[in-house]
Amino acid sequence: MQLTMKGNDTEATQRFKVEIARGTKVAFPVILFLLAFLPRAIHPVTFSTVWHFRAIEFIQAVSRRDWAATLLAPHPGVITMWLAGIANRLGNALIPDFNQQLLHKQMAVELLPLALVIWLAIVLAYFLLSRIFDRQIASVASLLLALDPFHIFISQTLHVDALMSVFAMISALWMLVYIGQGRHNRWHYMVLSGIFAGLALLSKTPSLFLFPYLLLCLGTWKLSELLKSGPKAESTAIRWRDTLKATKEISVAVLLWVLALVVTYSLLWPSMWVRPLDTLNLTYSETKRYTGSPHPNPILFMGQRTLDDPGPLFYPVNLSLKTTEVTFLFFFVGLSSLLSRKLDRRRRLALLLAVAFVVFFTTQMTLGKKKFARYDLPAFQFIDVVAGVGIVHGVQWLARGRRWLFNWGLFLIIAAQFAISIPRHPYYGTHYNRIFGSPKAILEKGIVAGQEQGEGLDKAAAYLNELPMSPLLVVGAQMDELFLQYFQGKTVPMTDDKVDYLVFARNWVVRGMKEWNWKSLWEAYRLRQPKLVVTFDGVPYVWVYKVGPVIDETTIAHPIQANVGQDFRLLGYDLRPTQAQPGDTIHLTLYWEAVHKPTGDYTVFTHLLDPMGQIHSQKDNQPQGGMYPTYLWDEGERVQDEYELTIAPDAPPGVYQIAVGMYYLPTLERLPVTDRNGVLLPDARILIAGPEVLQPSE
Repeated sequence: MQLTMKGNDTEATQRFKVEIARGTKVAFPVILFLLAFLPRAIHPVTFSTVWHFRAIEFIQAVSRRDWAATLLAPHPGVITMWLAGIANRLGNALIPDFNQQLLHKQMAVELLPLALVIWLAIVLAYFLLSRIFDRQIASVASLLLALDPFHIFISQTLHVDALMSVFAMISALWMLVYIGQGRHNRWHYMVLSGIFAGLALLSKTPSLFLFPYLLLCLGTWKLSELLKSGPKAESTAIRWRDTLKATKEISVAVLLWVLALVVTYSLLWPSMWVRPLDTLNLTYSETKRYTGSPHPNPILFMGQRTLDDPGPLFYPVNLSLKTTEVTFLFFFVGLSSLLSRKLDRRRRLALLLAVAFVVFFTTQMTLGKKKFARYDLPAFQFIDVVAGVGIVHGVQWLARGRRWLFNWGLFLIIAAQFAISIPRHPYYGTHYNRIFGSPKAILEKGIVAGQEQGEGLDKAAAYLNELPMSPLLVVGAQMDELFLQYFQGKTVPMTDDKVDYLVFARNWVVRGMKEWNWKSLWEAYRLRQPKLVVTFDGVPYVWVYKVGPVIDETTIAHPIQANVGQDFRLLGYDLRPTQAQPGDTIHLTLYWEAVHKPTGDYTVFTHLLDPMGQIHSQKDNQPQGGMYPTYLWDEGERVQDEYELTIAPDAPPGVYQIAVGMYYLPTLERLPVTDRNGVLLPDARILIAGPEVLQPSE
C-alpha cells in the first residue's frame, strides 16, 4: 500500500511538473510582452520630429498613388514611415482633433506600432534562441534584451535605428538556426533570414552588414564541418568533393537569401516599383556621403569637443557605458563559455558568431566618420545574447546541481537588471554603467555629452505649460525641435527679442552646438537663479530662466525703497513722458524685489491721481500683464513690471501723482506699505510723482 501511494505521489508530482512547465511556456511570452512592450510604449521620449512629417508625407504619397514620391530619405526609413503613417491615419480617424494635439501626443500614437513590432521581434528572438541554444539561455537573453535600458531608450523614439536593429538581429538569428538544424528541411530559414534582412535594409543602410555576416556564418560553419571530417577523409578527391558540395550549399543559401531580400525590399518600397535605379543610386550616394564625413555639429568625447571623427575608441567606450553592470560582467563570462565543455560544437559555433556580430558590426560603424552611440545598437543586442549564455553557465557552475539555487540565481540576476532599468522610466537614456563611475562623474568629466534625446525638456515644458496664460508665452529654447513637441506656447530661436523664458539644454551647452546663437545669453544667465533645473542623478540636464534685464538699483531713474507687505520691496520706477495731455498714454515701469519667497498671488494697482486725488486712469493686474504672477517669484528676484496708463479725456491740468501698491484679489485687502524708515504709509499705497498734465491745445 505504501509503495502504491508512493508511486501515485510520484506520478502526480510528475504530472504537476508537466503542467507547471506548460503553464510557464505559455506565460513567458506574456511576461515578455509586459517587460518589452510597456516601457517602450508608455511615455516615450520622442526625439526628432523629422520622421513624423516624413511618415505623413509618405502615406499621403501612397494614398494618391504617387509611388515616386515615397523616396523621401536615403536611410531609407521605409518601415518606420509605413508604421507611423498608418498609425497617424488611424489617429486622425479615431481620435477627435488628433492633428491639433501637441506633437508629442501625436508621435506617441505613431510609436505604438513600432513598439509592438519591437516586442514581437524580442519574442521571436526568444523562440529562435531556444532553437540555437536552449530555453534557459533564450529566456535569460530575451529578458536582458527586453530590460536593456539603452535598447528601450532608442526604441522610445520615432526613428529608424531600433527597427533596423531588431530586424537585423532576427535575420542573423535565422542564419544561426539554419546552420544548426541538420541537413534537411531548412532552406526556408534562409528565406526568412533574407526577408528580415530586407526589412532591416528598408529601415537603414548599415544593415548591409548582414551580407558579409551571412558569408561569415556559412563559411565558418562549412569550414568547421570540413575540418571535423578532414582527418577521416580517405583521399584528396573526397576532400575536394566535400569542398565543392559545401560551396554549392553555400551558394544556394546565399542565392535564396539575396532573392528574399530583393523581393522584400522591392515590394515594400513603392519608389522601387517605378524608379528602381534612381532609388538605389540616391540611397547609395547619400549613404556614402554620410559615412564619409563626420557630423556637422561638435561631438563631446573623452573631455574634448571635436568636429572630426572622434576615433576608434568611441564605440567601445559607449558600449561599455551604456551596457548595464549585469550585461557587462556576464558578457565576459559568456566569452569564457567558448572554452567550456558545456557547449557542444554547434552551440559553441553559434556563440562565437554572436560575438563576431558584436565585434564586426562595431568595427564597421567605427570605419565611418559620422558617429553616434545609437548607431551601434545592433551590437548591444548580441551583447545581451552572449551575457545570457554567461549568466546561465555561471549560475550553473555556482549552483553545482542544486536546482533551487540555480533558479534563485537566475531570478536575482534578472531582478537586478530590472532594478537597474525600469526605475528610470521613461528616461532610460540617463543610465550609465556604474562600474565606470557615477553618472555625475561620467558626465562632468565630459566622457560623453549625455542627453542625446533631450531628456528633461518635457519636464521644462510641463512647468511652463502650468504657468498663467501659457499659450501666450514665447520661449527661446535649445534643442527646440524636441522642446516644441511638449510646449503649448510659441517656441522661437533664443535670439528672438520678444522672449519670456529661455530654456538651456545640457547637450547643447557642453557640445557647443550652434553656440553663436546662445553663448552670450548663457554667460549672462548662468549666474542667475533659474526658475527650474531638471536633474537626473544630481546632474543638471535643463535650465529654465525668466527673461529680464539685470536690475541695478543705482541706475533706476527714481529710486524709492518702499516695502509692500513682508515679501516685496519697490525699488523705484521710470516714467515717460513727464508731460502729457488728456488722451495721451504714459509708460510706467516699476522695479520690484522679492524680499522673501512670496506665498500669495497679488494684484498690482496703479492709479493716476489729479491734484485733488481723483482717479483719471488706472491699471490693476498681476505683474507683467498677468504673465508673471507673484507666486512664481523667487527670494531675491528682481522684476521689471511695465504699465500703460491712458489719461482720461476730461482730466484737468495739473501735476499728477501715481498711487502704487498690491492687494489680494479675492478679498481686495491691500498689503501694508512702509517707507525705507519703516513708517507705515496711509491707505496702504505709495505715492510717486506722476506726469504734468497740460491744458489741451486748441
